[in-house]
Amino acid sequence: MRPALMTKTEALLTRLRLWGALQGFPALMAAITGSVALLVSLTPLFARLFPSVAINVLYVVTVGLGVLLGLIGHVAGDLWDRVVFEVCYGPQGWWHDSVQRPLLVFPPGAALTRERAQATRVLSRTPQPQGELYREAVKVAKRQLERWQRIVHPLVLSQFVRGFLWPCLFVSLLASCAAAVSPLFGTATVVRSFLLAGASCLVLTLLLLIPYAHLRVEHMIRLYQDVAEHRRKRKPERR
Repeated sequence: MRPALMTKTEALLTRLRLWGALQGFPALMAAITGSVALLVSLTPLFARLFPSVAINVLYVVTVGLGVLLGLIGHVAGDLWDRVVFEVCYGPQGWWHDSVQRPLLVFPPGAALTRERAQATRVLSRTPQPQGELYREAVKVAKRQLERWQRIVHPLVLSQFVRGFLWPCLFVSLLASCAAAVSPLFGTATVVRSFLLAGASCLVLTLLLLIPYAHLRVEHMIRLYQDVAEHRRKRKPERR
């Protein structure tokens, strides 16, 4: 997400007073709603796979499974930050020193690496693991509510987008598995439909990673910039 677009989004949500409502609960609802909607859309295909089961029963099962997968996806949402994002934009990540947009759509990592180095210099004399540095920076930034509100805005939006990632990936895997077992149930005609549904969900997962990465990078750049600038201003006061 480009800075100009991010600023416009922030201005709109601030005007509508929706920032408070977006924190926490909407990310959970996004995961559950996305998971239920995707599974319900596959129910007609499952009905052909299990013709002896009443369609109403299948809808109840898919809704229940969607809620369960949504909850699991929400609880496991941090894995996208700690694993996927870290692999791409961590200190040793694939794109940590990229100046151009990786794959033409993801944010370059050079700016984040530069701000992370600045924050490291002002927060600690010894190198810290990425997770420790981030937690220490958050503690410092949260001491002033106005500063933290600006920093947390991209994080809130990234968590909202992240809420759809696991449901899309889960349903993609489920549809692929259903396609694999369909011939065993004598319903080979639905294999193509299941494969198409699985591929669509996988593409949607990959597309959602783009705004997620932009928002997460923007959040961390703001965080490290703020911490570095704030600590520099305080140094003269100590002398």
